[in-house]
Amino acid sequence: MEISREETVRRYNMVRDELKSRCPEQWAAVIALCQALPAQIDANAVWRFGRDKPCYANIKLKIGERVAQDIGLSQDFDDWRTIACDDWAISMIERGRSWKSNSNYRIEGRAVKNFVLMLERGGLSSYLWRLYCIRELALALKRGGVGPCIQTLVECVDAYGELPIERVKQWTKQFGQLAGLGWGHTTAYHMLTDLGVAVKPDIHLTKSLARMGLLAPALLSDASEDELRNENAQHSAAKRAMALSKSIIPTAHPADSRSAMREVDKVLMEWSRQELARPL
Repeated sequence: MEISREETVRRYNMVRDELKSRCPEQWAAVIALCQALPAQIDANAVWRFGRDKPCYANIKLKIGERVAQDIGLSQDFDDWRTIACDDWAISMIERGRSWKSNSNYRIEGRAVKNFVLMLERGGLSSYLWRLYCIRELALALKRGGVGPCIQTLVECVDAYGELPIERVKQWTKQFGQLAGLGWGHTTAYHMLTDLGVAVKPDIHLTKSLARMGLLAPALLSDASEDELRNENAQHSAAKRAMALSKSIIPTAHPADSRSAMREVDKVLMEWSRQELARPL
């Protein structure tokens, strides 16, 4: 039996209220993410929400956070035009299996040399390929390479308030190809999520929705970890989360109705991460 819209919203509100009361730090993070959403989607927004994404690619979250902190040490990262200039030139010596090795990169620009010298070990200085990927995005913005993707995003947000789920996979693939090395499908997906225009398929999101009974009958509330990791199940969960965002009234940042999708995504993610998710 399909759950009604009213019951769906009631269950979400229950989950949200539980996270607020039991995990105030995580709820504060929900508020911060929603308040940070850009007023409009443009090249500057793509840079602001995309510049740190390579820091988290294929790495544990805590280490990614440590790497991303280094970006805040230079105001140059505030503007993609600055990072795209010659003072921030960093080049790859050769492609291949060892392309991520620090020795495979040549620090050329004056500003980037000074920046790397001031970094402590364990952060961005230990992963120069990530710095290279960040600059790749800046160069793609300067050359207009990702312009068609941004235009598509603008048109979709203007028309629907989101990037329709059926267009997300194609968009992230195209963006990854145009943005340069290191910009894969998942990295681009993360950026869309932080922009508040899509929801990235994820096991935590899938687990929360399943435990809430919102993925039945395809995925029951007691679904196993293997079932939750199924790619099709996760894409269905992302679609369900995006649909849910159109029904709820956002409370993390009520002044912006577009914050609903970002709120739903983060609330459901944290409900699972904080080990609160259970069959409702």
